[in-house]
Amino acid sequence: MRNFLSLIFFLFLISCTTRNVEPTRQSRHTIDTVFQQKSLVLQSELDAYCDSIYGKIYQTAVDSIMTERRAEMNILVQ
Repeated sequence: MRNFLSLIFFLFLISCTTRNVEPTRQSRHTIDTVFQQKSLVLQSELDAYCDSIYGKIYQTAVDSIMTERRAEMNILVQ
């Protein structure tokens, strides 16, 4: 157990660095490619989600505005 804790402590010490890590041209290309692929998948999922909740959000907003306007009309009538 002591050796395991010593190993963890050692790994913790060597993992801390102040050196800036600059991505290479190849790693930037890989990052961009993966991002574009994941963006396409996520965009279609987000569009489907937005379509499914649009009606609920719209109706809630309309109900909220109608309630507020009725309250204002009641104040004016009284």
